[in-house]
Amino acid sequence: MAVMGIDLSASSKRGSAFALLDDKAGLIDCSQFFEPDELGGLLEKHKPELVAIDAPLSLPLGLDCLEESHPCSPTQSYKGRSAEQDLARIGIGCFFTTKRSIIKGVIYRGQDISQRLSIQGYRVIEVYPYATKVILFGKKMPSKVTSRGLAYLKERVSTIVTGVEGYMDHLTHDGCDAILAAYTAWLHGNDQTDALGIPEEGHIIVPKVSDRAT
Repeated sequence: MAVMGIDLSASSKRGSAFALLDDKAGLIDCSQFFEPDELGGLLEKHKPELVAIDAPLSLPLGLDCLEESHPCSPTQSYKGRSAEQDLARIGIGCFFTTKRSIIKGVIYRGQDISQRLSIQGYRVIEVYPYATKVILFGKKMPSKVTSRGLAYLKERVSTIVTGVEGYMDHLTHDGCDAILAAYTAWLHGNDQTDALGIPEEGHIIVPKVSDRAT
């Protein structure tokens, strides 16, 4: 069972990191793609049973888009999506999906890719590598924008996924997030995840919260 994780960028002008894991959580490949055709080629070659995307793949109930000029409005009283509220309740921060979101490009692109892959018959889930990191490794992590933070993340990722060693020299933070996305997909395939949120609005899949590191 191969699974794919994608750390999606807002535009094809910037590479999106991807990672592929085998059924033993071994790293098959970790690189990047730019255009949808490149992603299509990867999917055709590896035929993953599950694709995990690090991007909001749905909108809050009542919203048709994220344009402030459009009259659509949320039908729920809470901010963002139910899954994002669930994250907040367990102390994990995120960008709420609203019309004032600063990541609209990622959201629209994520929805587009998710819909395309679903039409092609691929199973797609939404994941959040930061939540995966907090649940598996704990909250006390060096800043991801520092060299120390990247070194820490590489070391921790290599404890849960085999084969990372061969990629260490060129592994970026985005690459680590793609591996974590793929690992979350692997956990999901092995019934070791929780689904946050409600079905009507879309779930965020995370490692079992009951296994959270302290």
